[in-house]
Amino acid sequence: MTMTAPSFSQIKAQVAAIRQKAPQAKVIGIHSSGRWTGESIARDGDQDYAIHQCDSPLSFRIALRQPAEGQMTKVLITNLDEHDLGDDILLRLAKRRLFQIDPWQIVRALFDAHAVDPRLTKHAWIAESLLELIPGNGYPAARGGFLDAETVWPLLLEQSIGLQAESPDLTSLLKWSLDADATKQFRHCPDAFRHGAGEWLMEKAGPVAGILLQCVERLDRPDAVPIGLAAGVVYHSAAIGKLEKATGKLEERFLGGKSPEADHMQRWSAAATDVLRALRHTESKNYRKTVQRADEILREVQADPMAYLSDTSQLGFDQRLERVGKQLSDVLERGTWDSLGGLFEARDQLGRHDQSNQEKRRLERVDMALRLVRWLESQPGHAGEPESFADAASRQLQEGGFLDWARLSLRSGDPVRHLSEAYSRLFELVRQIREQQSQGFAKLLTDWTAAGSQGNDVIPVERALEQIVAPLAAEGLVLVIVVDGMSVAVCRELLTDVTRHEWIAISEPGRTFNRPGVAAIPSVTEFSRTSLLCGKLRQGHQADEKAGFAEHPTLVERSRSGSPPVLFHKAGLQEQDDSVLAAEVRKEIASTHRRVVGVVVNAVDDHLLKGEQIDTRWSRDEIKVLPALLHEARIARRLVVLLSDHGHVLDCQAVGRSFKDELAGGERWRSSEGAAGEDELQVEGSRVMVAGRQLIAPWSERVRYGIKKNGYHGGLTPQEMIVPIAVLSSTDDFPKGWSEQPIDTPAWWDEPSPISVEAVKPVPKLKSSKPQTSGTLFDLEEKAPTPVVEGVKLPKWVSSLLASPIFEDQKRLGGRGVPADEVFTKLLVALDGRGGKLTSVALARTLEFPAVRLPGLLAKAERILNVDGYDVLRRDDASDTIELNRDLLLKQFDLVE
Repeated sequence: MTMTAPSFSQIKAQVAAIRQKAPQAKVIGIHSSGRWTGESIARDGDQDYAIHQCDSPLSFRIALRQPAEGQMTKVLITNLDEHDLGDDILLRLAKRRLFQIDPWQIVRALFDAHAVDPRLTKHAWIAESLLELIPGNGYPAARGGFLDAETVWPLLLEQSIGLQAESPDLTSLLKWSLDADATKQFRHCPDAFRHGAGEWLMEKAGPVAGILLQCVERLDRPDAVPIGLAAGVVYHSAAIGKLEKATGKLEERFLGGKSPEADHMQRWSAAATDVLRALRHTESKNYRKTVQRADEILREVQADPMAYLSDTSQLGFDQRLERVGKQLSDVLERGTWDSLGGLFEARDQLGRHDQSNQEKRRLERVDMALRLVRWLESQPGHAGEPESFADAASRQLQEGGFLDWARLSLRSGDPVRHLSEAYSRLFELVRQIREQQSQGFAKLLTDWTAAGSQGNDVIPVERALEQIVAPLAAEGLVLVIVVDGMSVAVCRELLTDVTRHEWIAISEPGRTFNRPGVAAIPSVTEFSRTSLLCGKLRQGHQADEKAGFAEHPTLVERSRSGSPPVLFHKAGLQEQDDSVLAAEVRKEIASTHRRVVGVVVNAVDDHLLKGEQIDTRWSRDEIKVLPALLHEARIARRLVVLLSDHGHVLDCQAVGRSFKDELAGGERWRSSEGAAGEDELQVEGSRVMVAGRQLIAPWSERVRYGIKKNGYHGGLTPQEMIVPIAVLSSTDDFPKGWSEQPIDTPAWWDEPSPISVEAVKPVPKLKSSKPQTSGTLFDLEEKAPTPVVEGVKLPKWVSSLLASPIFEDQKRLGGRGVPADEVFTKLLVALDGRGGKLTSVALARTLEFPAVRLPGLLAKAERILNVDGYDVLRRDDASDTIELNRDLLLKQFDLVE
């Protein structure tokens, strides 16, 4: 029996509890020593109450006679006992009795419970709170009739402070802490609630929850997650002995001067990191604010110099970039390549930072720098000078283009000064070597040209259609895409993207790779492109090219009568009704009568005129018309021949130089009057297409004769003179004699794989008839034989996986075409050896598997390894990497490492 006046909440709860068993009850009597002093008419939502204080039987009878409108409930409160009331009164009360105001008794009734958890009843205020917080549809019935703390506390926390979690952990608690209104509610809750909630949350989430709640209670800002992120730096194992002052400042400002255990703070940090990562895709604005606030805290406590220890700090990401720059500078300063571990470790740490997913282009530049370092490392044992012009041209195709792609990507530098300066030094070092190579190439070119341009290992640009396109047209439909000005470097970058989208690069009969083409001299459009499209050396413009292409003898010979080759230039590729690709072009590509269709794309050449401050990535989508052309060609089952008329050099501090007769020359060539300078050569021969069949042009990329632009062409460098020729098929039905090209990236281009494909021996199958024993008295299970790599045991978990019943079940569910166990072994060991992540090219090289077919193999492997849809194995198309989550694999297949 309560000694205080009943509250309206208690009255409502008592009425709700009675109505659970007597829904029609309209008059309810309540025994209370305290008197009701509130209003006689009260409303809660759509429910009205008429509350009367009755101190005598007469007052009961008077109250009972008063009319109650609608759904109004009449509540009669008295300090009389039931035997003091007449039967006429009791008969009109619900259950014919007076009810006691006992909060826990009411709570039991509300939850339809027979007993209450002692962990709850020790807090008298909990019952009162439950009576205050009754939801509109009532409380759920207690499981088994026992009202336990696991039922009540989640209700209290959600109703009181907005914390929604049936079984709260640090992650859910930190997620809640991001809501400033919710944390403010917690600070304004009674002391008893905060103390009880802290005890409960510590019981469920561990002692860190108590530290965290004290922080929330102390601070006005919702800083629990940022503090946790900052703690990841301050309490990092690598910061021991280095950030004592920062630790003191953090504890003083944010933890009330207390010194929690480092292990507890690390747990807080790990949970905060999980919460932050969940925000990245759902609440990007809140994500940025949280990261910024964490960095502010690091600065406040003066721990910011070691922000690089954090995988989430924006400041730390910049510091990791700076560390890469310093490591790279150190390598370049030493001038030796035998100690690169620090540089590669700095890159690995950079890749582990969350920000790397948003800064893919910056990471690509870092990777390009590392590729160049690996190339420099390989130089002492590298092949000597090329023996012939054909050899030099082939080297540009097989290696030089990759070098140019890598080094030119560094032109954009990086916002971080140390890294940008390191890029500049590396660029200059590689350029010096490339300049020497260009000089040697140019000398071989001039000799080859003077000797009559003989040989079958390079294709003069005027013979490209005859030697490549015409034989293909004899067997099927062909689309010729001439990308004006496309260098080998641009072609390499472009093909890397195109061959990831249903296109297969194929090679000429009898060759592993296609031959390089060589531009006309000078290597400019009016000479080289006209010669290419007309099939003979000549100077001309678009009208000449269109007519020459339609009349090309070998192409006409392969064409159907009345359907000669047709060529489209820039103006004819688009129209008002179709801003991507004109209907006439689509029609001709789709036509089975038109065996050869050609298009000229000016994207690269246009880029040379402008865009010096634009960081261009040459992908399929960068060239607006290319996706539509490839789409139409694939539908029509046309082969695609992607080639250029000449290449180019980009302006990298090229020095302008004038010559006397400005009409007798171009941006990168001049008449043969006067002597050639130290960085120039005189070239003469039948393929020199100016008066007198001779001219002077630079072998160095540092020289220009015209106004400053983004890039130039016309010189004698391999970047300008070598024409890439790629043949692409969208099906496995290749022309006779043609074959799929193997991966042709240089060894230094890809990350070194931990194994070679030859090193992995086939994994022996278990034979149930002859189980292998352990040699002990009792063999409880068969033991899988352990595969070896050149005598070294493979990781135990790999052989355990192959022997796993779950793995066998997954393979049966995988359907047809499940990869062999040997393939899984190579795949898993290769990924695990590189920390769980490899580029698709590096993985394809390790498996000796065509890159274009790798997605199919990975899709089948994912069906086997990704049990219940969990991403054990996944491919990130944006970064072109394949990632293995070994910990998740072990868990899903119930394995022990």
